[in-house]
Amino acid sequence: MANSKKLPVTKPLITSWQWHATLFSILSNDENAKKWIFSNYIQFRCYNITEIFTGDDMLLADIMPGSSSLKECPYLITSLMTKEMIESYCGNIIDFIIKTINLNGYVYGVFDEAKILSEYEVDYKFPHELFIYGYDMDKEIFYVGDFTFKDHYSFNTVSFTDVQRGYEDITASDDHMFKDDYKGRRGLYVIQKNSDTPYYEVDLRYIRDTLSEYLNSVDSKDHFRMMRNRFDDTTFGMNVYDRVLERIMKQMSEDEPDFDIRALHLMYDHKVLMYERIKYLMANGFIEYDESLIKNYELVVKNVLTARNLLIKISINNDINQASKFKMYFEIAKEKEAAVLIELVARLDAKI
Repeated sequence: MANSKKLPVTKPLITSWQWHATLFSILSNDENAKKWIFSNYIQFRCYNITEIFTGDDMLLADIMPGSSSLKECPYLITSLMTKEMIESYCGNIIDFIIKTINLNGYVYGVFDEAKILSEYEVDYKFPHELFIYGYDMDKEIFYVGDFTFKDHYSFNTVSFTDVQRGYEDITASDDHMFKDDYKGRRGLYVIQKNSDTPYYEVDLRYIRDTLSEYLNSVDSKDHFRMMRNRFDDTTFGMNVYDRVLERIMKQMSEDEPDFDIRALHLMYDHKVLMYERIKYLMANGFIEYDESLIKNYELVVKNVLTARNLLIKISINNDINQASKFKMYFEIAKEKEAAVLIELVARLDAKI
């Protein structure tokens, strides 16, 4: 057995949630996978949840498919390993991860990162998803992708000991990924790349239909009621602009505003993906090349990025006098995006 191995990863195209960063770390540069990626990640949604770490009310925004993309993408083979299976097959988590990587499997799941971040014993937990793609037995480290270590998504190393401590400390109730999908159990995902064969072609009809649902703020989640019950307060599509803006403006009116930037990060990633999708469809002949359409959507990306960065500055400096400027960038992005996507739907209609 080799003393070290790293499975291939690339800088992910989007990173706002760990599940997206994981999928895109594995598949960003794969030509077959792009056919699936650019046929999906169109609809956008948000809803209120209780933040798992603080207990605060949080507006969770995400691109569809969300965390389920790791199971639904045809270019990933995802095996679901319960804690009991892992212990039965390998005895301990270190051997399990090494054997999985030797079989070209990435490991993904919830670990207590408080045990990874601190050299000392702490009396709290920080359950967070960790993506493991390699190991070095001589150095006793795993190669991982994560947000926690540098406040942005990055590739780092974690010791065998810290991974073991982080894994053993998580109970089924702490495992917000596995228990929600798999009936209260504790476990890990084993993910293998599966892109040598083209299982999925670009689906123009689905792109057109989903773009229409996004533009008209259609409740797309109703398509998936057979899978699970759903939240009652979900907002979809273009209406997410209004709900996010309403929340941020409300926070700006508070005496001590506590801004949550995460929805803006997701919105920016959504625009980046839409921009890349438009270029991809043109580059591959699905619609005619039109530089003006590309440049018009560049303005959408630019305005959402400017709004996000301005909100970060506002949150640091507590300068709520910038509120009107933030609102302006947001509203410009919404107006310009609607115009571009209406035109894109019309061009797809002509091709179908």
